Amino acid sequence: MSVYELDVSWVTTATERRRLHWELLACEQVRGVFLTAREDVLAVLFGGDRPRFNAWARTLEPHHQTTTTTNEQGALQ
Repeated sequence: MSVYELDVSWVTTATERRRLHWELLACEQVRGVFLTAREDVLAVLFGGDRPRFNAWARTLEPHHQTTTTTNEQGALQ
C-alpha cells in the first residue's frame, strides 16, 4: 500500500463531487482517502503501484466531449 496524491482541481460542481465520492468508494484498490492542506489534492491510500494508480486516476477526470457540427442539410462534418 502506498499513499498517492490525487489532483481533484477539475472538481467544480456538486455533481462532480458526488461522482468522485462514488468512484472512490467503488474502487477496491482505495483503502482510504484523506484531506490535505491543499484544496485541490486528496491523499489516497492505494493498494497498487504508481502506474496502476495513475491509470485509475485518469479514469476519474471527466472526458472532454468533442462537439460535432452539421451542415445545412444536417450531415455531420
